[in-house]
Amino acid sequence: MAQAFQIKTSALFGIDQILNELNTDSDAWLASQNCSMAFINTPNNTMDISQFVSLLQHSAEHFNCPNFGLRLGAKQDFRILGPLGLLLKNCITPREALNAARGFMAFHNQSEYWDYSEQGDKLYLKRYEIFHDLADTRQYKELSFSACYQLCRLVMGDAFRGIRIELSHAPLLKPKAYEQYFKMPVLFNCEQDQLVIPAHYLDTPIPNADKTIHGFAEHYLVQLNQQHSDIVQQVSYLIQQTMGDQNQTIDNIANLLSMSRRTLQRRLSAEGVIFKTLLLDIRIKTACWYLTSSHIDITLLSEMLGYSDVSGFSRAFKSAKSASPLIWRKQFSQITTEP
Repeated sequence: MAQAFQIKTSALFGIDQILNELNTDSDAWLASQNCSMAFINTPNNTMDISQFVSLLQHSAEHFNCPNFGLRLGAKQDFRILGPLGLLLKNCITPREALNAARGFMAFHNQSEYWDYSEQGDKLYLKRYEIFHDLADTRQYKELSFSACYQLCRLVMGDAFRGIRIELSHAPLLKPKAYEQYFKMPVLFNCEQDQLVIPAHYLDTPIPNADKTIHGFAEHYLVQLNQQHSDIVQQVSYLIQQTMGDQNQTIDNIANLLSMSRRTLQRRLSAEGVIFKTLLLDIRIKTACWYLTSSHIDITLLSEMLGYSDVSGFSRAFKSAKSASPLIWRKQFSQITTEP
């Protein structure tokens, strides 16, 4: 079952400035892409993620601007997140802000979410993408990391310095250009999209946090959460988060949601969804993205997707796409140069 994931148009904040810097008529270009600044700037407007990705990709290609996503992310701040941004900037610490973002990010963007884990003196801020398709989504991913980097600087101060960034796709620019932008090493063709930063930032107080504004924003988002709980989206998130687990079953997902297998089956069925079909769909779409946008080894990819062996992955992929993973990569790869 295909889902039309939505993203707030505020995620395009600053695109008119980028287009003007590229010496083009922003209104004319956006109109050619079935969009407009009036639509982008209208509060709470959303667009299908496929249209969003297409706009970024077409802009980068048409204007020969491979750093389009990075540049757009550099223009963004808390305003792109609406009520969530208001909540984040008024949290007491970055830890509290990360927990809030984890719980409410779907109100801004249904196609991705961020989570974090601590290991020793390092914090791993991980990005999970629910949307996968044949289109080259690297501009979209780089916009996400660029915006994340800007928000980290706003929350943790201009002196913020990360340890490294790991991206699952092949680079659009020379790796050195990324390091100059993010001021930290950037690695490509990795298993996980993540930003690694010193853990001590987590509990550094955020200056000028207002508890009253925080309370109003949190109450508003909690009310929305109660009204718009999407079980298919929740299950999709958990499938992505537990990707690589060979025992990725409906029982495990139901346990993570604190409900019985039967209850989860009933709620999915009410949405016209079968768990095994959703799991296979996410695995195959994820595989397609990696095969077309990275150089990752197919054996490693099969392990990342939760298959016990590469032959099992190959059979499932060929059944779904009528081509082996290797043939698919040769036919649809978006990568023109080796990293």
